[in-house]
Amino acid sequence: MNAKLTLGLLSLLVGLNACSRQSNNQTHPQNSLRVDLVADINTTDPQKVNDQYAYRVLNDSFEGLLDLNQSNQPIPGMAIEWKVSADKLVYTFNLRHDLKFSDGTPIRAKDFVYSWQRLVDPKTAAAYAFILKNLQNAPAIMTGKATPNQLGIKALDDYTLQVNLSQADPAFLNKAALIVTTALESAVINKFADQWSDPKHIVTTGAYKLDSRIVNGTIKALKNPYYYNAPEVKIAQVEYTAHTDRNSALAAYETGNLDITANVPIDQYNSIKANFGKQLNTVQNEGFAYYSINTQLAKFKDVRVRQALSMVVDRKILANNILAAGQFPMYSYVTPTLEDGEYGSIIYDWTNQPYTEQVTAAQQLYAAAGYSEKHPLEVTLSYSNNDESKKVALAIASMWSKALGVKVTVASYEWKVFIDNRKNGAFEIARNSWGADYNFITTYTPLYSCNTGENVSRLCLPLVDKLFAHAALENNSELQQQEYAQGLKLAMEQYGIIPLYQNSYTTLVKPYVDGLDLHTNSLNLVQSKWISFK
Repeated sequence: MNAKLTLGLLSLLVGLNACSRQSNNQTHPQNSLRVDLVADINTTDPQKVNDQYAYRVLNDSFEGLLDLNQSNQPIPGMAIEWKVSADKLVYTFNLRHDLKFSDGTPIRAKDFVYSWQRLVDPKTAAAYAFILKNLQNAPAIMTGKATPNQLGIKALDDYTLQVNLSQADPAFLNKAALIVTTALESAVINKFADQWSDPKHIVTTGAYKLDSRIVNGTIKALKNPYYYNAPEVKIAQVEYTAHTDRNSALAAYETGNLDITANVPIDQYNSIKANFGKQLNTVQNEGFAYYSINTQLAKFKDVRVRQALSMVVDRKILANNILAAGQFPMYSYVTPTLEDGEYGSIIYDWTNQPYTEQVTAAQQLYAAAGYSEKHPLEVTLSYSNNDESKKVALAIASMWSKALGVKVTVASYEWKVFIDNRKNGAFEIARNSWGADYNFITTYTPLYSCNTGENVSRLCLPLVDKLFAHAALENNSELQQQEYAQGLKLAMEQYGIIPLYQNSYTTLVKPYVDGLDLHTNSLNLVQSKWISFK
């Protein structure tokens, strides 16, 4: 998923021996929020962040040009308002006049220019530079063919920022709400170089400022008094502690040393649900697992074969019995949670048929494609070596064999080998997954577009590309959604992938934690500034 954050936290497969009671400690500490991280963070530089743990920490200390609400929608942030040109190529942002860095230095439009130029500079090696790829000259800068000062961004004055795109990007405002687009104080970075983001030197833009960090221990952040909305920030201090052992995290939660866990042990999900009741939050994560079919192989050229393989996957059994940790069956190329469910009605027409009827229809397709008991389809199903992928692969191999008579070879690979094979087309059917970067349909469309690295199935549908491209230029949001939906439906009819299930993230939250609405936050982008104590 490009250089993705895995913006939803997946449960880790570890054991739990004791989970028989709820915590008796239901009172909060003195205005300090204790947050669980699964692992220590690998950076405190907001433009070098590339994992969900660092993002959770830095999402408190930095704010993008725009902000996100708890439904992952862009809202005014450091930019209070903006205008978009008729051709959707020029964005003009008006900044708040009371913006300051955490050291009290005023924030001006030039600080965003510096930051965005730094983001696309190859020397920065920013994992998320790709979000600015549609700015003028960005691709050339990223490949060293142009200099950062040629990027399509300029300060018209201290409080006005103009961004020029080379092509329309309907998700641009969503991208501008990611923390990598924050303002940066060039004087601090020039003085301390790679050490600028050390808590001793760091200058932030968000509701908090990093105060201290113990590697593989606890990170502390204090409320930023210069934050433009500081009066509304209720928690004075946030402590983030890395618990690599999920049992340890649960024990800390039970004894009152954690207020929010990152996730829960997957193999104890049901018992935790029974014991902790409403403290356990299971939220549909904006992303899904699927199988990529290598459509360049002769055996998969016939769409009837691809459809038959998809139809006999019993997704309910997969989600509710095989995995049983809050996953949701997927019958679409887009999650039902995206954009508040705007694309939730796009599902296969056989979705609600009894499974036996799905199997019967699939058998007819399989036979019509020339396969039978005497002449079965032979398939190699590959996945990376982990327990969840193995469970799913064995279950689906059994479904294909039982329902259609397919001869399945299941092949497990070390992660790097698996990724290289998949990237190079050295597979037949391969495990895949995608997690959204932002809450807009274009976070998924690269999966189904021609000649993209994300389209592992290599199924090129020019009409789908045409619809997606036209939708990007559409000014009417309703018509835009209709065109994206039409493109998705056409892609689904060709069965280039087999959607399996939408993941969830599961987290325990103390009853006294108020203001947090996780069930609308499918990207799991949490900000401590939303939280207060009851």
